[in-house]
Amino acid sequence: MKTFLFSKLSIITLAVITFASCQNKGPHFTVEGKIANADTTMLYLERRSLNETTIIDSVKLETDGSFKFKEPALGYPEFYLLRMDKQSINLAIDSIETITVHASKPTFASEYTIEGSEGSVKIKDIVFAQNKLSRTVSDLRKQFESKEISQDQYVAEIQKALDGYKTKAKDLILSDSKSLASYFALFQKVDGYLIFDPYDKNDLVAFRAVATVWDLYKSKSPRAEHLKTFTLTTLAELKQMASQEETLKKLENTEATDHSVFYNITLPDINNKEVSLSSLKGKVVILDFTAYQTDFSPAHNILINNVYSKNKGNVEVYQVSFDTDIHAWKNAATNLPWICVRDSKLLNSEWLAKFNIQGFPTTYLLNKNGEIVKRILSTDNLASEVQKLL
Repeated sequence: MKTFLFSKLSIITLAVITFASCQNKGPHFTVEGKIANADTTMLYLERRSLNETTIIDSVKLETDGSFKFKEPALGYPEFYLLRMDKQSINLAIDSIETITVHASKPTFASEYTIEGSEGSVKIKDIVFAQNKLSRTVSDLRKQFESKEISQDQYVAEIQKALDGYKTKAKDLILSDSKSLASYFALFQKVDGYLIFDPYDKNDLVAFRAVATVWDLYKSKSPRAEHLKTFTLTTLAELKQMASQEETLKKLENTEATDHSVFYNITLPDINNKEVSLSSLKGKVVILDFTAYQTDFSPAHNILINNVYSKNKGNVEVYQVSFDTDIHAWKNAATNLPWICVRDSKLLNSEWLAKFNIQGFPTTYLLNKNGEIVKRILSTDNLASEVQKLL
């Protein structure tokens, strides 16, 4: 009986060892190298999936700083991170490659070399370009807030910095749309907002290029389906916006009275005084739906103020806020030179449906007769569109 039990346990043990051995022999990728001056520091390998970043392995570095991670290949391309403390190095793993990384702990994320992965090298360039853009935007904001530069200079320099990043990134995207680096470049952000604007026709070209190629060649990747859905949804919304433009043009031929009654807004300002949109008839009106608590609000208001200040007396701004915090709204509105009102119904507001507001900011232009003539798109120049109505 004892012999039988011993044999049974031996078979189970052998099966476990054989299974583990088979796992080790399966397709895998390797990340190895040396990190100088990092004795006893923990180094982590993390996987960046669409929805989360997960630690998949770790090692405490020895005196010489050498490390080696060997992980099963997923069967599709994915992003990974080498993380030490709060510093990270982005990696692009396509298949079963061996990537070698050399760095030093003090400058782990800023001065490192990568071999064995062209995609990871390209991502390094993108990360550095994005970091440079973020620093530039932050510096310009400080200069503007301290009145070292004018609004025009601020907006112009921000656009120049954005164009510089986009030019570099587009060269990569259009030359190698299949790479992880192209996907990575598309979804970089500054202040929480995508640098590439999918609602900008020029930027949408890049999204479509990568989505098409990934759908054909990398269909196993969850990112391929995500990018395809993202791009098709954007295209559908752009078509809807174009359709709305046509509808608004047709409204020009309807009875002005009916039109103005249907779309007339009357809401309280910061002094609780009711102000109606129709009271501004005789001026070109920028009708803006927004929320001051959002990150985009300061830059958006700067653009509006640039147009407003140059055409003061002939142009008015009627800005409708949907901020949940009434005190934050009042504090922000107090510093603005135009009409600021707030809809306390927030997401239950009737104006969201009537003006087909899908997100903030949403901006319309009214002519001097009080008629809505245009919905401003991301590709439009607000100043030019206003000039057409003066």
